Amino acid sequence: MAIKQTSAINDVKSVEFSKQKYGSELLIDVAWIHEMPTFEKSQLPYRLSFYDITLISHGKGDFWLDNEQHTILPNTLFFTSPGQVRRWFADDLDGLCLFFPAEFLLEHFNDALFLHRLRYFHTGTGPLSLSISLEQQHYLKERLNAMREEISNLSDDSPHLLRAIAYEVLVKINRWYALQNGQKLDHASHQAISQFRQLIEQNFKTAQSVAEYANLLSLTPGHLNFLCKKHLGTNASQLIHSRVTSEARRLLVHTDQGIGVISQYLGFKNSSYFSRSFKRATNQSPLHYRRTEKQRLM
Repeated sequence: MAIKQTSAINDVKSVEFSKQKYGSELLIDVAWIHEMPTFEKSQLPYRLSFYDITLISHGKGDFWLDNEQHTILPNTLFFTSPGQVRRWFADDLDGLCLFFPAEFLLEHFNDALFLHRLRYFHTGTGPLSLSISLEQQHYLKERLNAMREEISNLSDDSPHLLRAIAYEVLVKINRWYALQNGQKLDHASHQAISQFRQLIEQNFKTAQSVAEYANLLSLTPGHLNFLCKKHLGTNASQLIHSRVTSEARRLLVHTDQGIGVISQYLGFKNSSYFSRSFKRATNQSPLHYRRTEKQRLM
């Protein structure tokens, strides 16, 4: 994994995917944490530009993903979507990681919404971790080790095999996640809902009304709300504002940018409107939230 810093409003280091790690371009990797000297185990915040699933094998301490604290335990999966802020407060950490940029799957599968159908990526409501059984751990390690073996002996057709195994693994984990969280898999399978989630991720800083997204989807706002309530148990407006609020939380806690800069970055007309919106969502002012959350991370 190669590290490259990029300048952005948030001042949080960005970790980019190393496409040339194995010589010719390869858009997926599987490795143990102890095998990656550049793996970020710092208490300092950083973002990934790619998707990551980490199966913890051992270690103790806490893992922070955005502002959600997780206890590090064996047989736990942590899910990171591009842009989420990570911090490790861990000793003797090791685990097996599967990571890839979106284009690894989207360039060849005829389903541009696949990653947004998975319950554990880009989630605004569900947990960002999953405890798995010994049987599930055995399956996962066997499939990931098969990928590691293929990566160590690359041939021209290796990306196709790696893509097929990755697809299988991602779908299997999605089933485990849905079962453990009492979800029905058909809830997130609706085409319009998956596309809506993707559009929110792409446009939340510039489009914050249900009508704007409904227009992009060629739906009426009322029908979009109906679909969200039916398939996700919430309304369209809540999904949009949840994404905006989650980004505001990241910026308030993991940067020192001023409220005015953050409000402008997130598309608000002024800082007062941003503060009122944030307080409605969290019952705290942005400044109070920043102060209390930064204290938690000390």
